[in-house]
Amino acid sequence: MLYRIAWVMMWVTFRIFFRKVEVVGREKLLQHQPAILIANHPASFLDAMVLAVFLRRSIHFYVRGDIFSHPIAYRILTMLHMIPIYSREHGTNNLSRNNRTFERGRELLSKGKLLLIFPEGFSRLSKELVPLKKGAARVALQTAFEGGNAPELTIQSVAIDYSYHGMASNLFIRMGERMSIRSFENAYRDNVPACINQLTRAMQDLFVRNVLHIKQGDRTAAVERYMRMVRATEQPSGEQLYQRMQTICAFADRTGEEQWQQFIQSFTLYEQRLMQFHLSDEAVAQKGDSSPSQTLALLFLLFPAGIGAILWFIPEVLSKWIADKTVTRIDFYTSVHASVLGVLGLLWVTGITLVLYQFDWGWGALLGFVAPLFFYTYVQCKGLIHQRMAFRSMRKLKNTDRYQYDSLCLQQKELLELLSV
Repeated sequence: MLYRIAWVMMWVTFRIFFRKVEVVGREKLLQHQPAILIANHPASFLDAMVLAVFLRRSIHFYVRGDIFSHPIAYRILTMLHMIPIYSREHGTNNLSRNNRTFERGRELLSKGKLLLIFPEGFSRLSKELVPLKKGAARVALQTAFEGGNAPELTIQSVAIDYSYHGMASNLFIRMGERMSIRSFENAYRDNVPACINQLTRAMQDLFVRNVLHIKQGDRTAAVERYMRMVRATEQPSGEQLYQRMQTICAFADRTGEEQWQQFIQSFTLYEQRLMQFHLSDEAVAQKGDSSPSQTLALLFLLFPAGIGAILWFIPEVLSKWIADKTVTRIDFYTSVHASVLGVLGLLWVTGITLVLYQFDWGWGALLGFVAPLFFYTYVQCKGLIHQRMAFRSMRKLKNTDRYQYDSLCLQQKELLELLSV
């Protein structure tokens, strides 16, 4: 029950928080079949929540065990399908408790459930892959070959990508290839530790083929900024978007250090000019020529967006303030911001509804239920306004300084052409 309530709350929150959510290959996830999902881990506990919401199947997942220390916390987190897992940093005396953790995983898989594991072990911003932990392989093999009831158990890869860590970013989820573990049965019977190592290597290969990654983690920030430019200018979607992002990662891997520094200098100059003239990637790509439909959409949204701005001013500002004050790691920022916004939003809407009902404004109380829709409209309208301002600035630059206008268009074109070299 609590899981379903949280699911609804976070579905509403994510639709507001993210400007665009795109899920590719959802049909690859077999219905009513057990599977271990292995995913990259760029944003702390947010990763598990977005998968639980947008894959449309109930998911259980492992979470660091130290947050389960209080009995009340243990009960609530367990009801939310979280399973504690312990590492050495939580104390070597707690490692034995992982036996129950793995047993719980086997029970769930034997019942046809989904078990989400982040096999790299910890969240981080870097797109550089690290060797996978052996826990996922161990759970899979024990479930299938030690009295479990999961004959069709598969390991399913999932890629998660955020355009940046903050509100109004784009969320991209792609279901990748999956693998059966049936071929490992004889090896498991012969030598358990060797088979776990063998399956872990196979999972690593699966991960490499289906998750966005680069060899040098210190290039991550530039790669993600480059991805945002490509998204804004070319507007790819679905599998095409994933292939384009893979191309960018390949570009970062094949570029030598000297050429990379030249690219960074050119990109930095380009971004400085965008800021100087109050432009956006999309405005430059379209040379300031906006679509009339954008103007009509903006006019249509203005009134409900104004209501949303008034209704949601307090939860919006307060959630951002809490995230700014409490988060020291950027990969935790989006998780905290979105979660706090969801909780505060629910309390705020409930409060508005109760107050209006208390004053016998029966129809007015409906405002509390539709408040999230108004706030969604406000967020979308705010994005359209920023976009319109950037397009207007581009047209102004064209009329007042043609040299800067032509130079900026050429610079963006040259940056994009690097991907085809």
